[in-house]
Amino acid sequence: MTTDARAAHPDRVPRLRTATVLLWLAALAACAGGPAGPAGGAGAGPAETAPGIAPDFVLTDLEGRRISLADSAGKVRLIDFWATWCAPCREEVPMLNELHETFAPRGLEILAISDETADVIREFVSANDVRYTNLVGTVDVAESYRVLGLPTAYLLDPEGRIVESFLGPKPRRALTRKIEELLEPPPAT
Repeated sequence: MTTDARAAHPDRVPRLRTATVLLWLAALAACAGGPAGPAGGAGAGPAETAPGIAPDFVLTDLEGRRISLADSAGKVRLIDFWATWCAPCREEVPMLNELHETFAPRGLEILAISDETADVIREFVSANDVRYTNLVGTVDVAESYRVLGLPTAYLLDPEGRIVESFLGPKPRRALTRKIEELLEPPPAT
């Protein structure tokens, strides 16, 4: 568009930019597989799992033990992909600690996965009093969960089905409500 044409039609340039941005966002969403998560039907990605079932993995914790997703079968699990350099990830640590303290006795398992070295993760965990399980991730595991950005999280029911996914910061109230729905009622006092 020429300068004269822009002057005559100033509203076309912003609309063209908006249309271009929307097309890129639609393409990104199509590549991500939509909100269904890693096992969401056609084109489910590299993980060969039943529809809606979270891909299993075996990763190392900060003490060098091998931990698999199957180890916590029967529990409600929150799988949280994060990094020490990710500001929203760091901001979520107090909330995740609270969720762990509140719901772990009722069967919630938080599995935080970072692709950084065990030493880097360990230093952060120690300095920030992180109380839930941290694992050293791999590219294969991140790809099987279609992680496109951080933080990314998946909430699993006790059967291992993905019931909720989050790209970006997790909304505290919605996450707490969904966890409470999935867990057994608290014991009567």
